[in-house]
Amino acid sequence: MKQTVKQAEKLEKLLNWLMGVSIALLGASSAIMSIAGLAGFALPPVLLRVLGIVSLLSLPVLVYSTVKKLLAARETAKLPSGQAAPAEKKPNLGAAAPQGAKKQKKKKRRK
Repeated sequence: MKQTVKQAEKLEKLLNWLMGVSIALLGASSAIMSIAGLAGFALPPVLLRVLGIVSLLSLPVLVYSTVKKLLAARETAKLPSGQAAPAEKKPNLGAAAPQGAKKQKKKKRRK
């Protein structure tokens, strides 16, 4: 399914909003429950259940928006021919020195 640029931007804004709201809800509910547990507060059972339901509902939203963003990023990274864009070549920092290069040993003089 081809999307226009406007549709893609609108979808990106929606996904960013969904991710932000779900992360905020998860963080708030987790913070409330953990602070109450550490401080020794006894939260009402109704509040605990509401916070648990909020967490359970925001998790699938976060997963959905994350997967959609990853798929959209993969689509934009593809070349027109359908091949993926070439990855940047990173230097291999753990590689050994080339075979032609030898370390020179310093000779110790005896006295």
